[in-house]
This record gives sequence, C-alpha cells and structure tokens, in this order.
Amino acid sequence: MKKLVISCLLVIMTLSLTACGSKNNSTSNSTKQETQLQDAKGSFGDLKTMPQFKVNDVNDKVVTNDIFKDKKLTMINIWGTFCKPCIDEMPELQELYKEYEKKGVNIIGVVADGDTNEVKAFEILKKSKVDFTNLIPNEKFQKDFVSKTNAVPVTVFLNSKGEILETVVGARQKEAYKKLIDNYLNMVK
Repeated sequence: MKKLVISCLLVIMTLSLTACGSKNNSTSNSTKQETQLQDAKGSFGDLKTMPQFKVNDVNDKVVTNDIFKDKKLTMINIWGTFCKPCIDEMPELQELYKEYEKKGVNIIGVVADGDTNEVKAFEILKKSKVDFTNLIPNEKFQKDFVSKTNAVPVTVFLNSKGEILETVVGARQKEAYKKLIDNYLNMVK
C-alpha cells in the first residue's frame, strides 16, 4: 500500500512539472489529481474512441474523423496558447511529423483555447514552422473531446479506427514520443 501511495505521488508530481495548469479552475485539486492519474494510465475521460466531429483547422479547412482512416497511428496533441511547455515542444512535434509521415503516422494539434485565441495560435504555429494539421475546436468538439482533460499538453494516440490507445499528460522529449510511436507501429505490423 505504501508503495502504491508513493508511486501515485510521484506520478502527480511528474505531471505537475510537465503540464500547464487547469483549463477549468473550479475543479477541486483531488478531482484534478484523479483525472491526471486516469489520463496517465491511458484513458481519456470516459472515451474509448474519438467522438464524431467536423471542425475547421487553422487554415479554415474542414476536418472530420476521416483524417484517421488512412493512417496506422494518429497522435493528437492538445495544447494551449498560454502554455509554455506546449509551445516549447512544437518544433519537436514538427520533426516527428516529418520523420513519421511516410510511415503511416499523422500528428494533429488541437488548440484548446483556439476558439478565443485563433490568431495567437496561428502566430505560434508560424513561428514554430509547424505545418501539421491544427484544429480549432467548435462548441461540440470542445464538449465531446477537449473538455475531457483538465491540463495541457495532453497527447492522445489513436489507431485508424479512431480508438484511443493511450493518453500522455504533459510535454515530452522527442525521443520519448518516438518510443511510443515505434511501439505502436510494431504492434500494427
């Protein structure tokens, strides 16, 4: 029991160091910790598959769930314009996108606060030289997907059917993401 408590505390401390603050300040600390622990174990709220959606990207192109079907693996990175760790990992996400694009992996950004900060999001993406798809959540997508987490960045791995494979809370180095991507690619061979 003692080892479990210590392990949980270590996970919480690690998450607090790599993720930006809550998007919903009214959530209690214990609820945030429970949500972060759930996310760290691989769930994304009560979702097992990506909900149906139809949203615009930062270039006003309509994007739907069809974006998953032709890829072996999709990595969705939920980030915020207010989050320094989110912005700091953008160049490495772009490198991963270029490196794995031909291997059947897609990377998609979701700007958690894009509905109110679309111009700032566009500026951040331009400055970071990011050209992978970044979605601006509409009200339905915000409710059905983005609101299932209380911190950013959060990265969700999905298969071609839109099934959620794993969720990672907090920023990661490129090598950590590569290990996850390679592991999932080896599983689908």
